[in-house]
Amino acid sequence: MILPVDSMSVVVGKEGRLSLPKQLRERYNVREGSRLIIREHAGQIVLIPVTVYESPTESLHASVRTEQPIEEPKEMARKHIREKLKEI
Repeated sequence: MILPVDSMSVVVGKEGRLSLPKQLRERYNVREGSRLIIREHAGQIVLIPVTVYESPTESLHASVRTEQPIEEPKEMARKHIREKLKEI
């Protein structure tokens, strides 16, 4: 669901370029080099900011639930890999 915001307009420039208003750039942390997904939805163009992480594993933080907390995630990963290698 798209929440209503104050109306803003931009002018499409050469080669289809546009500048986002400063208020939106600051609100969604969009700056030079930021990536946006462009989608069409219900006859409208929608821009979706993409979150970029320094470390790819950072994006996985808290995405996997475990029965018990993992004290040493690297050791657990190594143990899992060793067990999988034994199966080969």
